[in-house]
Amino acid sequence: MAVLALVAAAQGLSACMETAHFGRMPQLGGVRTEVGEPKEFVRETRAGAPQDFIPVGVTPPERRIAPRDEAGAAALEKELIAARQRSQGFANRPLPRSSYDGAVPTRPAAPRKELLPD
Repeated sequence: MAVLALVAAAQGLSACMETAHFGRMPQLGGVRTEVGEPKEFVRETRAGAPQDFIPVGVTPPERRIAPRDEAGAAALEKELIAARQRSQGFANRPLPRSSYDGAVPTRPAAPRKELLPD
């Protein structure tokens, strides 16, 4: 009986894979995957007020980045070299003298036996 149920389940799953409905499973199951048109009150509020954010479902415009000219590239390279040299200068500083004299501190005395738990 268990083998028969296993064969039926395997055939059912293989049938789903062969019919190319696998990508449409959320639609077939009743879960909507497409973005619908916004309601009227949403369109009115979005169009009227200035927004500090991009609303959900709206793709922002592509940004055009102007290529850097020769002078800008040279200035940036000069700034990066200066930052690297500054970092190397900090890394190469001598270490400050330590106050540790090399002596090992003594261990504190053990508590008296009458203070220890039983």
